[in-house]
Amino acid sequence: MGSGALSVRELALAGTIAIAFGLGSYYATDEFGRFGGLNLAIGSVALLIALIGRVRRFRGLGSSVSRRALAPQILLLVLVCAGSILAERLADRAGIQFDASTDQRFDPAPATREALARIEGEVRVTLFFEPFDPRARRTRLMLDTLARLGPLQIEELAVDQAEAELDRFGVSSANSVVLERGAQFEVVERPTEGSLLEGLLRLENRVSQTLYVALGEGEGDMTDGGDLGFAGLASALSTEGYEIRGLVTSAIREIPADAAGIVIVAPRRRLRAEALTALATYLDTGGRLIALLEPGYETGLEPLLERYGFGLPPAAVVDPASGPVEGLPDHTSPLVSSYAQHPATAGLSQRTMALLPGARPVFALRKPRPEDHLSGLAFSSHLSWLWDRDRPIDGHAKPARAPGTPVRPHSMSAAGRYPRPQGETRIVVFGDSDFARNAYLRSLYNLDLIVNAVHWVTASEERITLRPKVFTPTQEPLPPEYALRMLYGVGLLVPEILLICGAIVWLRKRSA
Repeated sequence: MGSGALSVRELALAGTIAIAFGLGSYYATDEFGRFGGLNLAIGSVALLIALIGRVRRFRGLGSSVSRRALAPQILLLVLVCAGSILAERLADRAGIQFDASTDQRFDPAPATREALARIEGEVRVTLFFEPFDPRARRTRLMLDTLARLGPLQIEELAVDQAEAELDRFGVSSANSVVLERGAQFEVVERPTEGSLLEGLLRLENRVSQTLYVALGEGEGDMTDGGDLGFAGLASALSTEGYEIRGLVTSAIREIPADAAGIVIVAPRRRLRAEALTALATYLDTGGRLIALLEPGYETGLEPLLERYGFGLPPAAVVDPASGPVEGLPDHTSPLVSSYAQHPATAGLSQRTMALLPGARPVFALRKPRPEDHLSGLAFSSHLSWLWDRDRPIDGHAKPARAPGTPVRPHSMSAAGRYPRPQGETRIVVFGDSDFARNAYLRSLYNLDLIVNAVHWVTASEERITLRPKVFTPTQEPLPPEYALRMLYGVGLLVPEILLICGAIVWLRKRSA
């Protein structure tokens, strides 16, 4: 064979490396992309050609010399396979697992573990599947993992043999899961860890607290399921045990007595004087407020919040470390990776980023009284600066920093706790509402940031946790798990080629 052609050993080694990269990509991403599929196909063909070449070249397989030469190799291969199977079985029996997926999708989130630990009695879990449905493999593994952490009784039913059960539960598609607890049941038609957790929480029947959401001055719509709406936030809060009610601010004289908190989401017009007076009275007597504000809008809340020590300058945060978001100028959608040590941000760190598209600064300026507690919560990077304008940044051009503008981290959310004789007042202010819209709510750790803030405001700190993440492939900036999918795909092509070339060179030098 000429020096330019691959020998049988070189072809076999290249095929083995290609198959290893293909399988590695599959187990890392849990799907066969083009990279993984091509590697497996090319590697298999290379091994088959190498095997044919070896068989054609090898003579005298039946001789005693050949048997003595082959026997140790065959025995070693059998022992390796047997040892691998035994190790897998022992690990399975002992409950030992290793999650190599990019986003740790089979490693349950703290919220899931806590929900499973709280279950009293038993929850029956039924998976409706079709034979050879590739989705069922992932769902089975996820359910088995959850069953190790809580009292779940798992059953599987083929859809073509479970017509009565399908009708009873209203299941309309394969790979659906039904959760039953007593007479209650929840149908999860697209089972992920997050959707299963929400189903379990709905079965808990937690004691509800009432959150009143302000209406009437252009606030965000908590019933709108589109990208610009906040129905996802309302659903998440309902799942967490809150009852959501509307509060038309133009018609109120006082805040309802059963309010666990008031939520005000991005009003576009100034609240009326009567509503601001009612809100001030409510806060002065131990009320709770969550305010999501936007740059460029005068809401009337600013003077009231300043009384409690918040600073809300008419500006927008520009952060060169942020990623691009469609429809907004570059550098105006800060990625938060720095958080204060506060109960509302428990568990959040540099590895748990949140995205705040188009945010205004919210400063913790001063404590009204010495016993009060006031601090920033979420901060932009050290490269950020303020666009000092009293209206939103127009157009799509990257904003330019004026000479002398300070460059430093800026707080985009702050929380205050104010002990008073009538009760303890709690307030959280965000300088952005877009991060809680349906389009961004489940991006990165946005959901945890807003829901945990609500839990802290309502003095429900025991509910603060980190929830399962949901993959959002159209998200910008690119989420970490999607970036890793790309790495485990074509991003490994160059190191694979280098490894194959290096192995071939090594073989040729070794045999020279």
